[in-house]
Amino acid sequence: MGQQGSTEQAGQALPPQPGKQQNSVLKARHVSMISLGGVIGAGLFVGSGGAIATAGPSVLLSYLLAGGIMFLVNVMLRDIARAAPGRGSFIGQIKYALGPLAGFVAGWVYWLVWITALGVEVIAAATLIAPFVPLPFAAIELLILGSITAINLLSVRHYGEFEYWLAMIKIVAIISFIGVAVYLLAGQAMPVANNVFGHGGLAPNGYFAFLAAVPTALFSMTGSEVATIAALETDEPDRNIARVTRTVAVRLLLFYLTSLTLILCVMPWSDQVRGVSPFLAVLERFHVPYAASLMTIVILSATLSTLNSGLYATSRIILEMAHRGDMPRFFQATSTGGQLPRRAVIASACATLAISTLAVISPTLIFAFLVSIVGTCIMFYNSLIVWSRLRLCKTQAWKGWLALVLLATALVAMLSMPDSRKELGVGAIALACLSAIGWLKMRATAAREGA
Repeated sequence: MGQQGSTEQAGQALPPQPGKQQNSVLKARHVSMISLGGVIGAGLFVGSGGAIATAGPSVLLSYLLAGGIMFLVNVMLRDIARAAPGRGSFIGQIKYALGPLAGFVAGWVYWLVWITALGVEVIAAATLIAPFVPLPFAAIELLILGSITAINLLSVRHYGEFEYWLAMIKIVAIISFIGVAVYLLAGQAMPVANNVFGHGGLAPNGYFAFLAAVPTALFSMTGSEVATIAALETDEPDRNIARVTRTVAVRLLLFYLTSLTLILCVMPWSDQVRGVSPFLAVLERFHVPYAASLMTIVILSATLSTLNSGLYATSRIILEMAHRGDMPRFFQATSTGGQLPRRAVIASACATLAISTLAVISPTLIFAFLVSIVGTCIMFYNSLIVWSRLRLCKTQAWKGWLALVLLATALVAMLSMPDSRKELGVGAIALACLSAIGWLKMRATAAREGA
């Protein structure tokens, strides 16, 4: 359908999109599973091993702190959605609360974070599939990305159904692992006390080592905001946003903390190896049949789920920003009925392909730069969500201030490590450049409108 809409000023609502009355193509069950699937990914199944090796048993405090941050951020998402209805996604709400420049930078930052993550996930998925498919690695990458793009181009319902079942695989895998671990604890004379306390105590690497694992835990939990974007394409967006933001963090903490506690009980933390899934390590240690094959399927489903949700989220952000004039208006076009932004989907897929290509042709320069700024950018847009809530909602402001204190704690944790400290510096430069570009754009727009 034809283009419509114009640059939005800070106080204006998002222009109505064509076919808005037909947008109810996702159901509450889709959004619920998208909210869980978005935050249960390879970061839990693989990345948690590095967090355990960093903090030992005190890693539970790391995930508890990270979970608290994500819970409060989800509360902030709910509150700003209620305070600024009809503004689109949380990017539009940030723009309404904090002004055009904040909205411009937040939108581009969020898009860059996801595009970089998608490029990494394409490589990860291809690495998992390559041993079983006799094709060149690049061809496997194209096949994976092409398939996920095709699903997103078919319809929103196809995206929702595919994501529903991918998320279901991950949830069933975690529940099954919990069942196996409980069975092992009940059926064997497991030295639980020695496993937890006998290898240096609760904090073998120091009482504050758990802070060093907070960034890993926090980044593994990001993605819950995708559900708030998906909820906009349901029958009752406000109600569904409130529902998922209220429950996702609690369920997330339940899955994360329960599974990690059981891992620590059945296997000494010192036996964990960075880069190796602690779930797989436990299953292989107790000779669970087909453990490696099963975990490969689970990790692959987690990777494909991230690709699917990321491509969906970035395409909707492109569409929304195009309506507001923060991206080229070319991307405003949608399919008949106004439901599917095919140009935006293809643009995000092409950008993902470019990122995965950069990993080959410029792994230590451009690709390394993009990966290094992800952590800073995640902290940045989460902080903007909280500031928006403080600006829009005057009641229970303590929640927002507590969220900022916890985010500052995570920032201190990043500053305490040389690698992440360098990444924060690079990320700050990237944010400054984006802010400068946004400021110049705002001035140019103001000059054109005043002429």
